[in-house]
Amino acid sequence: MKKIIRRIFLCLLAVVVIAGSAGAYYLFGRKGPGIEGKIVVTDAQGNSYLAVVDNKSGETMVAVTDANGNIGAAVTDSAGNIGSTVADLNGVVNKEDLPTNYTGPSIDVTVNGNDYTGVIDSNDPNTQSTTAPTTAASTAENTTAADTTANNVPESTTSSNQTTTTKNQDEKLTAYRIEKYQKIFSGGTYLMEFTTNDADLGDTPITAAVKNNNIYIKTKIQSMNCKMLYIAGTGGKSGTTYLIIDDFKKYCKMPDDFMDGNDMDMSNLMGSADSASSKNITVSKVSTSNKTLICESYKDKDGTTIKYYFDGETLVRRDNVNKDGTVDSTFISRITTDVPDSLFEIPKNYGYLNLSFLSGLMGDN
Repeated sequence: MKKIIRRIFLCLLAVVVIAGSAGAYYLFGRKGPGIEGKIVVTDAQGNSYLAVVDNKSGETMVAVTDANGNIGAAVTDSAGNIGSTVADLNGVVNKEDLPTNYTGPSIDVTVNGNDYTGVIDSNDPNTQSTTAPTTAASTAENTTAADTTANNVPESTTSSNQTTTTKNQDEKLTAYRIEKYQKIFSGGTYLMEFTTNDADLGDTPITAAVKNNNIYIKTKIQSMNCKMLYIAGTGGKSGTTYLIIDDFKKYCKMPDDFMDGNDMDMSNLMGSADSASSKNITVSKVSTSNKTLICESYKDKDGTTIKYYFDGETLVRRDNVNKDGTVDSTFISRITTDVPDSLFEIPKNYGYLNLSFLSGLMGDN
């Protein structure tokens, strides 16, 4: 994340310097390309599909798969409902290019991230190590009204049992909270708002979102509001990175060497969260800023200790304790699985900046 923000800063600096020079026409005076990448449409039920265009009729349809994994082109009506399949797309559309519809746990939680930025103090010397999160907690957490009806159990009784189970889990400091967030991050559809303790970034709020392998990052650099979009490629091609400067109402397509595949791996943002359930997790009670939190932590394969802090059931902070003792902290103010497709679009009234001259000048920053 730090590497991405630093490169965005370099691009902004180039824009500011050249905009006031003789190169202004070169920078602003050319017609730019539209956004590249696959076009995703949403049906009336909120499911995402890859849009495909019939070369003969020009009609836009959607790519669908059947029970055997075959890909076909289906028509849609004016309301967005999917109709019959009218053409075979096997060999034309790659399965990896099809958007994924998120089926993991839904969440939309907002807290005041500043409440959790203090120094962490342990106030409970008793810790418990466990392996994968217990299924009992997951079962209690995922109990729904439909489940209670199916088992002929009154909803009020089940709710009481669920509360009791969760309370017992807290008293025993059992690791189960991290499992929910592991599913969210590995599900590939989420949005986070956060700050960090990075000296270069200061307390600037950052919003990061991922959906269908596309990435959105919004922040402010030297009082300028900007966004970065990474639009995943199709057919095995690499993706394309765009910088959007809201204060100028401009956007630019970044040189191909601006980012590499590792930069655009959103798992880098949350570290090894997707493999946390297979590790020994230590659970403890800690305090910061007069708040008592639950810490679930484990040691990564490179020796870094990863610590997730929960206020009740809500993830509010993440610390990377490096082998040299330094700590990289992320203070989370919001996590949601509701990610609008509009985040990954460039406003139609934004002009184009030509930054092709930056190619090869970025270095390994």
